[in-house]
Amino acid sequence: MEWLALILVLALGLYFLFLGAIWYSRVGHWYLLSQLGSLEEDLQQGAMGIAERLERRAERHHMRRRFAVVAGATSAIDEDAVEARRQMPVIRRMVDKNLPDAIVRCVRIHFFAARAVGARYIWEVADEPECAGSRRRVIGIADAAVDLLERYPYLIEDESLMANLITLRSRIVPTCSNCPYLQHRVESAPLLCPTAITARIDPGRVET
Repeated sequence: MEWLALILVLALGLYFLFLGAIWYSRVGHWYLLSQLGSLEEDLQQGAMGIAERLERRAERHHMRRRFAVVAGATSAIDEDAVEARRQMPVIRRMVDKNLPDAIVRCVRIHFFAARAVGARYIWEVADEPECAGSRRRVIGIADAAVDLLERYPYLIEDESLMANLITLRSRIVPTCSNCPYLQHRVESAPLLCPTAITARIDPGRVET
């Protein structure tokens, strides 16, 4: 009888020991995962800090070199100035001519097409190849202009170009990607679409 009680006590002890081991393993696993997550976050923050410091150091070096070239303290060629002179005609042509021309054509082709087929709303011709293509062209030119402006070496020193970049990126591209002009009735559609207004298009260019 005593042996039976002893065996029972030992069995209960082993059972509780087994439960404790399971609990401890779960807690340990959770703790290990939390520590690994914390370590990963610390590593990411550390990497971001290093990247920011390197970027600031490179920018300081870049500015010191630029001022040295301008001041004549070095015989090095200002490669940024050379690149800026190469890019500026392209940027100006794209922003001042190509994009406005594409916007005018887009407005006109939508209006003429809708009127030609007797549509009640402009969206009824939105999927016509000429109409869809004109919208894609405006978006494509605007995207290309954004890319050029973002890579322009002296962008931060030119407030006008910075304003153009912000306008293209935050207003023209999103607006044309979801064109609100399509929702107008043909008979009451305004002369200029929202993008044409943003780009300050002369209404005379759109008049039929």
